Amino acid sequence: MNHYIELLEAYQAACNRHDIEACVALFTETGEIASGGESFVGTAVIRAAHEYDLASHTLVEFRDFEIEGNVVRCTFWNEHELSRAIGTGGMTGKAEFTFTGNRIQKFDILPPDDAERQRVIAQVGPVFKWLRENHPEAVARWQGFDRAAGEAVMALADLWRAHQQEGA
Repeated sequence: MNHYIELLEAYQAACNRHDIEACVALFTETGEIASGGESFVGTAVIRAAHEYDLASHTLVEFRDFEIEGNVVRCTFWNEHELSRAIGTGGMTGKAEFTFTGNRIQKFDILPPDDAERQRVIAQVGPVFKWLRENHPEAVARWQGFDRAAGEAVMALADLWRAHQQEGA
């Protein structure tokens, strides 16, 4: 097995057990997570991103690896607690990892394809409409990529589940 794939499997396992220190240790000191046109660079923000994952109970999976030099492209699936509350099954897209030595220099989360985006939008649209109308302050707290934003995801999931139980 390729060494980079072994590192990504170790990263996936650390992410899914929410071992923040192990996740951070797999990145270089100038490591970067890029998503949606934003870049989060450096140890402090890499730690904050994994605190988001812990607080939101995010799970990840990396598969279908393609290796070109020190770059690994793969399918990337992730699901947080609000996705589970809604029942989306998470979101699947692509990711690209660039390595420097035995550590991740950049984790680039690429946008999902149109079909996946439309599938998720169809499921979350009515939920977010209800959340924005009934709990705008909770929706507003879901800003950024840190523990507080992850806690907001959990609060939104709780609000949605409570609403679903009331309607049952």
